[in-house]
Amino acid sequence: MNMTKSIPMRMAGSTGRQVSRLTVGGVKWDHQLPEADAVELLQYAVELGVTSFDTAHAYGGGESERRLGLALSGRFPDLFISTKTTARTYDEVRDQVKISLERMRTDRVNLVYVHGMDDEEDYHKITGPRGALEALEDCRREGLMDFIGVSGHWYRRNMERLIEAYPVDALLFPIGLFNHAYGHDFTTTVLPAAREKGIATFGMKVFGAGRIKHVADLEPYFRYSVHLPVDSLVIGCDNKAQLEQQVQLVTADLPPLTDDECEALAGECRRVTRDWDKGEYNWVSHYIDQGPLA
Repeated sequence: MNMTKSIPMRMAGSTGRQVSRLTVGGVKWDHQLPEADAVELLQYAVELGVTSFDTAHAYGGGESERRLGLALSGRFPDLFISTKTTARTYDEVRDQVKISLERMRTDRVNLVYVHGMDDEEDYHKITGPRGALEALEDCRREGLMDFIGVSGHWYRRNMERLIEAYPVDALLFPIGLFNHAYGHDFTTTVLPAAREKGIATFGMKVFGAGRIKHVADLEPYFRYSVHLPVDSLVIGCDNKAQLEQQVQLVTADLPPLTDDECEALAGECRRVTRDWDKGEYNWVSHYIDQGPLA
């Protein structure tokens, strides 16, 4: 691939670290690719200028973290590496962090998220005494990580609440046109509050967690997300060709999606995500205040 432009870089909130405008996420390389292909894809991403990679303790039963370490552990000092814990208790979080570091062949990562913050009960588990955030604070004091983050998929209110109550360093939340089409958009509430506090912002579900394969054209979906004021877009890719396509898009100076274009795509967004098997969009109505989906 001939690169005429470099992937843009952004400062990640107030962390003092720059990240590439694209973050390669870890779902696809965990078990959906042969190990050799996954390693080659990650190394190719670095060659193309990607400096930010995101994974999680739970992805692929640990394979995502293991393969990331296999591919890139020697380059970690020059990269921004984030992983996630799904645990909620103090001891379980610390155990997961240590296992994650072992898998990735490193003694430190840049960022660990408490993954998938949800309802009121979950909020109290995360923020309460001997909870997940307290565990990550101690991990940071021990030098196992630099920054503390929280991710959320649909429950916006507690993320807004957390921004005011806790000095979180980074947030990960959906920024795809799909959320906008469902009238459940983090970009109108969580994003501006985070930017005001100097919190690093990473946007996921740009391509509807893979449902983009059912739309007529990928480009307008990317145009919508890339012009949002987040620091980096977390993207998935199955192979080098998909990675190259997304690198080309992020370096292409594409115009923003107009309101009319957004409206025209809303039906397609809902159509391709309504039937989701065991995925995410089939339970979105649980989180939407205005009632059942139109």
